[in-house]
Amino acid sequence: MIGQPTGAASGRTGSLAAAEVAATEVAAGARLAVDVEFGPRNDLFALAQGEFTPGNPAGSPANPNTGELLRDDGQGGFDVVEEGLNQPTSLELIGKTAYVVTFGGEIWKIDNVAG
Repeated sequence: MIGQPTGAASGRTGSLAAAEVAATEVAAGARLAVDVEFGPRNDLFALAQGEFTPGNPAGSPANPNTGELLRDDGQGGFDVVEEGLNQPTSLELIGKTAYVVTFGGEIWKIDNVAG
């Protein structure tokens, strides 16, 4: 992830190659992006913790129930796969199923994320 991740405009994913010197931006628009994973068809998914209230201390979690699971739309942005996630922190994709761990320790299962 590149940039200061608290706003949608600055939450971006990128790629690096061993032979490259510069990073390549892949997609932008994730609010407080906390994890990225490749899906079963090499689709790029991002887990956005959600909206962050300005003025809260640095490192504070996002506002409750504002998180999203996003998929790279292939045009520099993201499509929303699931919204209303409660402060998600990590993502694991197994086949077409996403498992999301929340700040509170819950594990959420989201089926058919790869279409």
